Amino acid sequence: MGCLMAIKEVNYDIIQGDTWSVDIYVKDPSAVLVDFTGYNFIMEVRDKEGGNVLCATATLGNGITYNDTTKVVSVELTPAQTNKFNLPKSKYQILSIDGSLRRKTLVQGWFQVKANTIQ
Repeated sequence: MGCLMAIKEVNYDIIQGDTWSVDIYVKDPSAVLVDFTGYNFIMEVRDKEGGNVLCATATLGNGITYNDTTKVVSVELTPAQTNKFNLPKSKYQILSIDGSLRRKTLVQGWFQVKANTIQ
């Protein structure tokens, strides 16, 4: 795999207890989709940047899928997971891990979290 584009920072608004999902497309400097076949992925959501409180995780096969035909990494967090997000915001990071255990941040940012008002 060639060089990846710079790490992308993306922020999201979410209501605690909602399902959240995103599709990630990574392109190399030539605008070709990166093939992540054989890679592992992990997502962590924490109370703050560098925080000790782990609000939610997702891994390949447990909230994260990879389609080797379309080269899309898909992430979905359940209502039970997003319900644990820290108000008013939580920090997230999604990493790819290659066969040599090299880690690369694909995307990171903040969830701007609002409380669920309908019980």
